Amino acid sequence: MKFKGASNLNHKLIALLLSLFFLIQCVQKSVDRAPSSVPLAKTAPSSSAKPEFEICHSRSKLYLEDQILRMPAEYVADHSEDWTKKIPIQCIQFAQKNFKGSFAYCNNEDEKPKVGAPRPCLTENYTRLVYNAYHDVKDCFNLDPKSSFLQIMIESGFHINAINRTGFDAGVAQMTKNGMLRVTERDLVEKTRRVLLESNSPSCQRIASTVGKLDADAFSINKRCSMMSLPENPYRGFLLHYLHALRDQIFFKQQLVKLRPEIESILTPQMVEQFVYFAYNRGITGTLRLIDGYYKNRKAAGQVVKSSDFVTWQNLRDIRSTMRREPAMREQLKKSKIKKLSFMEYAIIQNQPYMANMAEARDMVKRHLQNRCIE
Repeated sequence: MKFKGASNLNHKLIALLLSLFFLIQCVQKSVDRAPSSVPLAKTAPSSSAKPEFEICHSRSKLYLEDQILRMPAEYVADHSEDWTKKIPIQCIQFAQKNFKGSFAYCNNEDEKPKVGAPRPCLTENYTRLVYNAYHDVKDCFNLDPKSSFLQIMIESGFHINAINRTGFDAGVAQMTKNGMLRVTERDLVEKTRRVLLESNSPSCQRIASTVGKLDADAFSINKRCSMMSLPENPYRGFLLHYLHALRDQIFFKQQLVKLRPEIESILTPQMVEQFVYFAYNRGITGTLRLIDGYYKNRKAAGQVVKSSDFVTWQNLRDIRSTMRREPAMREQLKKSKIKKLSFMEYAIIQNQPYMANMAEARDMVKRHLQNRCIE
């Protein structure tokens, strides 16, 4: 990680994160968590057209607008000149328009979300606030905004108040109780915020000035608005998503080969990326269990596991559809010794479609927006 700003802050933040990251790596619980929505395609914006924003006349869809207007004007201003890398705002609009999940009301961060809100009006203020927050976090930590676009798209559609009705995963990052505990251990968010305040980067300063301090019980369902309320969000959600992914990345780069030495000779950056995505959905423990199951399956089939077995983007929509129509097929495939079986295909058979969801979303985005939003 390369921190944007003074070099001494770079070393300070890395030292802070590394000193805190391994405290609960091996004891977190596995949580199977479905993203709030796998978006379906609608009309895509033209690659050359200027962005057009919704104009809503019903107050029922403008319930976030007053809260946004109470924020400092800089949070909805155009900061594209501040960012080294950026994606078009149409990418965020595309994700927001195609989101099929649920929404909730939150008056402040100490409340329990009230599920049942309509989709917010996609005004210029609303979309630009999300667009700015996403880019400020990416810019502050010198990350490519294309890198996690698909993940946020399938999780929340880049909506501030998206919510999962079953698990109350909340906000732009769809944070769960375990996810919040993972990144708030030993006041990590507040310590990171203090480091960002020292930066000379406008992006870092905007993050530090608005994320606020998370209370010890902010992870509870009764206070899950902490991940949805304004003005703390969406900056807080995007920051926590980054810290969560960074913890997982450090684990898979440094600890995986110690726990599973058989994987060291084939481990690639693409495999690490895939494991980090899975871990966001299933946790470290669940991802290790999936890796172990795959190795066991390949051994039973008389196959040697190779790097090429871990294809990151593999659209398996047809296989998923078939297993939905014929549930008995899944159990049959679990018992079969299939010689050619990728890690993604194995995950589908085990009813773990998270990466397959992302692959389907990737194909949809590429079809409508080419490579403007993703690699």
